[in-house]
Amino acid sequence: MTLNKTFLIACTAILLNGCNQDEPSTLSTAVEPPKTDVELLNKQEWDDNRVYVTKDNYILMKEANGTIPGIVKPCFVVNSAKEWPREDLSNADSYDLLRVDFRWDNGEFTNASSDEKAIYEARDKIWSIKTDGTDLRLVTDFLDVVPPRPHNRAVTVKMMRRSPNNRYLAWSNNVEKVIFDLETQESIVLGADRGHSQFLWAEDSSYLYFEDRAKYWKYEITTGKITQMDDDFHFSEVGVIYGGKRYVVSDYGIVVFNESNNKRLYSIGLSTAEEDKLAVKNISLSYDRKYFLKSRSISPDGKYAWGESAQYRYFINTETRDVKLEKKDPKKKSQYRFFDVLGLNADYVRSASAGSARQYQLTIDKKLFTQTQHWGQICSGHSATLSWLYNGFANHGAFIKEDK
Repeated sequence: MTLNKTFLIACTAILLNGCNQDEPSTLSTAVEPPKTDVELLNKQEWDDNRVYVTKDNYILMKEANGTIPGIVKPCFVVNSAKEWPREDLSNADSYDLLRVDFRWDNGEFTNASSDEKAIYEARDKIWSIKTDGTDLRLVTDFLDVVPPRPHNRAVTVKMMRRSPNNRYLAWSNNVEKVIFDLETQESIVLGADRGHSQFLWAEDSSYLYFEDRAKYWKYEITTGKITQMDDDFHFSEVGVIYGGKRYVVSDYGIVVFNESNNKRLYSIGLSTAEEDKLAVKNISLSYDRKYFLKSRSISPDGKYAWGESAQYRYFINTETRDVKLEKKDPKKKSQYRFFDVLGLNADYVRSASAGSARQYQLTIDKKLFTQTQHWGQICSGHSATLSWLYNGFANHGAFIKEDK
């Protein structure tokens, strides 16, 4: 599939005014108004065929690698984040596909520390994009929480988790733990501890579990009430609440709880019973290398989970409790690699990288791969990471439209 420049220029207006709008019914005899800076820039011929969205920001179209030839994807160059369109909950077109939140320092940091714009562009911000690589949006630059500091850009986003209704984004940096409300554009600071961060949203988005000062807490959205949880309460940085169940992807397996009464329903371990008995006394290095999940993911409904240890990759069906695994071997083709972002029904998976998207449609038996797409979607700044899926039930869970 190709995309000509004329069509792309016309459709960049979708970010601001929409695309394919009806033509005026009558011709105007008025003098044509002067062209805007963006129109003048797009009249020029550029060696890289760039198309400007604003006078400092443009899009490059590049062919994606993968099993489907001719697919082109946008790669975004953002030199002025404040000019870029923000995510808008009222724009239904943004939510016809699943989306991914990610952190991105869109500008290159320079030693010109007195240049406030350079500092701003180089700071971490939170962005979102559709899983087909379109509709890039700025979610928050969180300046209401962490204003720019002279000679300091060190605001590093550590984690982000979107509420099921898409309205709230929980995120943490070096210190703060924050809820950002996309509707009101306001932020609430939950904690200011330099320790570990974890977030888990209620199924109806009415409350959030979070970790602060090595304790678990519950924040209620409507009342602002914060309650410390009992010591026997558990959740993890990768998990989901769905169908009244709390799925916890722990260091060494899966634990499922009844959300209403915190009753432990069942667990799915990765190791043998004999190994577990020995691990109670001493977790050996060999045990850790086999079973400690340093990378993890879970599907939006909790049905599938994935984890990667130093030696193995595990794919778990939490309903049947079936665990499939493969030993990591660089000489062999992997069947469970790049499962960092796990879609509904595990039909699609995606790598954690946001700067370069690597996306797969799985086979019927949930292995790589029926189709692959790999493209660079970020073409400016230093890095883009921490992809996290939300709006996960849109388009029946498929990461791309059938006609694309």
